[in-house]
Amino acid sequence: MTQPTPAQNPATPATKTKVNDQAKPGRAISDPNEVAQLVMMRIDHVNSKKDELTIAVKALADTAKQLVSVYAKQQAQIAKLAKRVKELEKNGNK
Repeated sequence: MTQPTPAQNPATPATKTKVNDQAKPGRAISDPNEVAQLVMMRIDHVNSKKDELTIAVKALADTAKQLVSVYAKQQAQIAKLAKRVKELEKNGNK
């Protein structure tokens, strides 16, 4: 048996339905309050994604700084070891 579909709540803006991340047109909105609410919801959504991206970029920058620091220390250690090898080779040839 089929069940009747629930009535749509007019207070909820349902202008677009997402299916596989693609917007699908829904009912038209003519009420300015609904338009304003929908616009504000979209702005809030964009701002939250922007905040997530900012956090991710900062974390990536911190990781890059740590990698650069470790790399610089390793390069200094390699240079020190190369100098020590040259000294040992020089002393070994005597």
